[in-house]
Amino acid sequence: MAPVVLQHRQFVCFVCGLPFENYNEYRDHIVTNHEEGREYVLCPLARCAAPVRDVRLHFRVKHPKEALPKTGQMRAVVWNDTKAPKKKKKVGYKEGFHESPKNGGVKLHYRSGYEKSVYECLELWDEVTGFKVESISIEYYFKGKRKRYFPDLLITFKDGHHEVWEIKPKNQKVLEINKAKWVAAEGYCETRKWQFKVIDEDGINSLKQKVRLLLNYKNDNPPESPLLQE
Repeated sequence: MAPVVLQHRQFVCFVCGLPFENYNEYRDHIVTNHEEGREYVLCPLARCAAPVRDVRLHFRVKHPKEALPKTGQMRAVVWNDTKAPKKKKKVGYKEGFHESPKNGGVKLHYRSGYEKSVYECLELWDEVTGFKVESISIEYYFKGKRKRYFPDLLITFKDGHHEVWEIKPKNQKVLEINKAKWVAAEGYCETRKWQFKVIDEDGINSLKQKVRLLLNYKNDNPPESPLLQE
């Protein structure tokens, strides 16, 4: 009978593919080097707090007797496959370019349907004279490391004031790394007498409603736009 050979387990980072000999090194690498919310989420159980790609799948395998939380982010936004790809998979979020008449026809990159909707609103909002995408860099610190943050939008209004907007769904507003970014952004804007805002699903719906009301009030035949048909 052939002897049984026990293989030493390796822990492979699901974001970049780096291998580690033990779990603690693996976990520390992911938490330190990758972006929470975008590339991984943490298990909400305090005794576990493992970095994972999918909380539902993690609970099914590791915590089958525990109740799955009803709130919070359940899945990483970006899902990298560190193995050799067989077929190109469709991403689970909208990404593309918006050609902006208000900015001279420049094509502005968006990474989500939320960002696309906000761009369309800003085009139709006559109080806005222009807006730039990820045009400013803000230094912040997270877990003792210096990092750079690029807010989604810098908006210029007719009255001359500026606002910096970050577009994020509600379930990402609780992430500690985002809170650290936004504290730094508030300080950055305060020194320049700008305003900083985080726009979530409710904010986007309010913005759409505001633009619709303004257009309908000023024009009996408002311009055609998918935004106005929603």
